[in-house]
Amino acid sequence: MRKVLIINLLSITIFLFATCHETERYENTSLFSFKDFKSTTKLNATTIEFDEPIMLPFLFVKSDSLLIVQNIRTNNLLFVYNVNSRKKIGEFISFGSGPNDLLRIKNMQLVGSYLYISDSQKRTVSKYNIKDFHESTGSLLPIHKVTIEHPFNNIAYTENGYVATAMTPDNKRLVFYNSEGEKAFATGEYPYFGKDLTIIEKMEGFSSCFAVSHKYKRIYLFGNTTDLIEIYDFKGKLIKQIHGPEQIFPQAKEVSLPNGMARVSALEKSTFAFFHPIIVDDEIYVSYSGNHYNIEEQNVTIQHILVFDMDGSPLRKYELSKSIVSFTVDPETKSIYAASNIPDYHLVIFEE
Repeated sequence: MRKVLIINLLSITIFLFATCHETERYENTSLFSFKDFKSTTKLNATTIEFDEPIMLPFLFVKSDSLLIVQNIRTNNLLFVYNVNSRKKIGEFISFGSGPNDLLRIKNMQLVGSYLYISDSQKRTVSKYNIKDFHESTGSLLPIHKVTIEHPFNNIAYTENGYVATAMTPDNKRLVFYNSEGEKAFATGEYPYFGKDLTIIEKMEGFSSCFAVSHKYKRIYLFGNTTDLIEIYDFKGKLIKQIHGPEQIFPQAKEVSLPNGMARVSALEKSTFAFFHPIIVDDEIYVSYSGNHYNIEEQNVTIQHILVFDMDGSPLRKYELSKSIVSFTVDPETKSIYAASNIPDYHLVIFEE
């Protein structure tokens, strides 16, 4: 009798676990795993030394021989280096509240001959001519600047204006703005995976980073705490959703505070996924973690770069010998430049 009871309890437990697991799935979404990548290559890191240190780098843009580096906690936010001569050629854009200063660089997007830099604190997008970085004469001034109507997390330039992940309580996924930063329309539904979330939990749980293809007129959203990839067109129509390689779901939880405000608490439970996607020659490179936030070291371990085609199909997987914070890809050589913060911040190049 006892044996039968134990077997029944085990069967119920297995059934409940399977049922719970089945309820967490994205609707109308293709799945993939690490096994679907056609090749896996291990890359070794070599430290790159410049004549002056790179300080605390976060974002990179590679333009010909120049590496444009966003530094954190420095008086000038952009340091520019020549990767051939290994020399720093200039510092640009002061930290501050002046008309041509910036406070918090959120994105740097190189489109043709122009570099778009967004400031999430000032709610601006500034357009610079990339040749001004190469000539490095005097102060660097934007040739155009717009103020975005609403707060944004990530934002990118499209052919007729800008697109941002929504931070407004209208329950939409994307907000499109015209060339003057005025709201044109909001569209897109937050993905549903069997669990009802508050609007704050949705915005936090589906925080994503962008890659935009002007050639294919597509917007690629890569989840930060869910390994979900969403592909939209420039009109905000959802083309495709892909989930993998580990099928991670958001863990955001809204917590009410005594003052009537609310915050989202999920740091310790969240598994981090994608960061810093970049499109190079009809391929999308994106770093991938799959790990929890390390509270003691205050970082997320990232030791994979995954490569997809423009339809989101897996192509190649790179395993990195050293954890990185962010990276960029040389469009000509396909070399991977990255910042690592172990043990301290420094620049590396990955080679086979």
